[in-house]
Amino acid sequence: MSDIAAPFSAALPSRALPLAAALALGGAVGGLGLRLSASPGPALALGFGVGFAALGLAALTEREDTGFWAQLFAALAAVLTLALALDPARLQTPLACASLALLAGGAARARTRRTLDLSTLGLALALAAGLCGFNAYYVIASRDLEIADFMFYRLLSVAVGTLTREGKLAAVGLDLAGSMARDYSWAPALIPGFALAAFGLLSRAVYQGAIMLAYTTPAALALGFAAREIAGAKGRGALAFAALAGLAAYPFGLVVAARGMPDVGGLALAVLAMRLADRLARALTLPRDGGARLRYVVLALSFSLALTLFAMFLFRRWYAFLDVAILVALAGELGFAALRAPARFRWREAGLAACVGALTLAALLAPILADWLPNPEAHDYARLYAAYRKTPAALAAAIGAWCGYVPLAFAVAGALFIGWRSRFARLAFLSGPLAALLFLRVQSPYPHHLYLIAPFVMLGIAAPLTFLFARSRAAGLAALAGLAALTTTPLGQLAPQGWLPAAALAPAPRPDLAELARLKDWVDARATPGRKVCGLGSSYTFSGQLIDELWQLRADRTPLTRAGEGSSVAMTDVDEVDGPPNPEIRDCAFIIVGDPVQTHVIASHQRTVTLPATEVLTGAGLGAHYRATGEVFRLDHGVSALVFERTQALTDADMDALAERWRTARAGEGADR
Repeated sequence: MSDIAAPFSAALPSRALPLAAALALGGAVGGLGLRLSASPGPALALGFGVGFAALGLAALTEREDTGFWAQLFAALAAVLTLALALDPARLQTPLACASLALLAGGAARARTRRTLDLSTLGLALALAAGLCGFNAYYVIASRDLEIADFMFYRLLSVAVGTLTREGKLAAVGLDLAGSMARDYSWAPALIPGFALAAFGLLSRAVYQGAIMLAYTTPAALALGFAAREIAGAKGRGALAFAALAGLAAYPFGLVVAARGMPDVGGLALAVLAMRLADRLARALTLPRDGGARLRYVVLALSFSLALTLFAMFLFRRWYAFLDVAILVALAGELGFAALRAPARFRWREAGLAACVGALTLAALLAPILADWLPNPEAHDYARLYAAYRKTPAALAAAIGAWCGYVPLAFAVAGALFIGWRSRFARLAFLSGPLAALLFLRVQSPYPHHLYLIAPFVMLGIAAPLTFLFARSRAAGLAALAGLAALTTTPLGQLAPQGWLPAAALAPAPRPDLAELARLKDWVDARATPGRKVCGLGSSYTFSGQLIDELWQLRADRTPLTRAGEGSSVAMTDVDEVDGPPNPEIRDCAFIIVGDPVQTHVIASHQRTVTLPATEVLTGAGLGAHYRATGEVFRLDHGVSALVFERTQALTDADMDALAERWRTARAGEGADR
């Protein structure tokens, strides 16, 4: 560890300027944080962290590089100091644009020079064709309707496609920048949106094809490469086998993508992050040679890892749990290596890598931090998403249906069998379970959240099978065929419930599609900005969102048109997230209510739905202003959608009284505890 102190003793005056600039940068960050924050603690901690990382970089870097860091830190400190004079509300967009520019510029700088050979390209095209074929089968066989988050990203893609067709690419960029601090980024909608602009704005086939080509195929190939490497196999045949084995190990991941969820795209980035972490750990444990060249490689790897982790976070916010898990696994690997051979470990380069990574992430996260500092409680997700926590029995049943406990057991056994073979394998097999544990601290997972453990499940099964395939192709193919038969065909349904994934097959279409079509026609005939039609309910069977999503039954005009017309009111769903019932409910000339009242999470956390719905059904409170029309839509699972028409106007006092009844109902059930 003596070389850590060496830079301080070697020509200290030459480091005085970068050290002073580093202190100035930390002070500027802390000052800006205090300008933005309602509480000094987080702002001072942020300023201290940035300042400490900058000081470390200035102290540990090569003497000939101190001038560069001094100029950079001084320039950043000056810009941030000038920003103190600006209105905090005006900082968000410049910070977001600067963050995106850093991400794009860094990605361009770090791009690989490797070209895709024809055999790998052919494999990718064949895999993409197979995935698109499965997608077509699934949608046609199930007549699947996109609802809630699945529809949200399709609507965002339609918006991107619409702006692109109008030549408003700058608006797309600004909307992407503006979405960075929100829970739903525009990033996943970009490629599908550009595809819709080129080939058909309302086409689900184009939208799904873009997801399969741009997100699912790279994810399957990345996991195939990872499984082949962990298994120590070579060749395109082993790569194709590994990719197919991964899909057979976790077919529900493919089903989620086939239903229109683009979240699968984060898996390729996750594999890249694990690969960069592995290479960084390897560089920090190499024998003491390489000199300046190795230091440059370490810094480049740290910078690239920070970019990739942020790209995962930007793509879908909840990939942050996997980001943290990868960093913890990397820290564990480095800590073990340092304890095992402290004299061989590259302490100085490790310090440089940590400082560069921390400063890069701080710069990339600047717009998110600027949004969070004024009101940290607004991002207390453990409290906001308390309604989404399932009971242990319900969670166990969901995991069994989505993953199957037999494949999970095989994945654990495979990880134990082959995980010791490489550092990359350990990073992959440790990060998935750790990410899942962190996520469960906030909420129970929904189908797309299981991409957090997809690398663990897919690699835990695909890598051992590829290991077997490399030694005996016949045995490997037979094992893969047996796995696929159990996880992707009706044969697996012969096992007890939960043993094997039940959701890999296309389900039967909803039996109420005809009624939904009638509901759509009824709403289209009546909904206008002056006479709005609204829905009260939040289940997949019936919800206010569902009414607005019925355009997909006959996609003959953009759904953005109706949204712009304002012919409905967006209802609140979850108390902690959305608060009391939307006061604009008073503008609803018609209210359609699910009977029985429909919820999708813990009902005691959905008084914002159940209270007004119950009042309309019983004619009390809000319901005193409405009458039943007698129009009924018979939906799935015995649910009736009943139509009520407003008979007298609602006032601000009525809305205030409704909000007060909501607060009383929540306090009475102890929902705030």
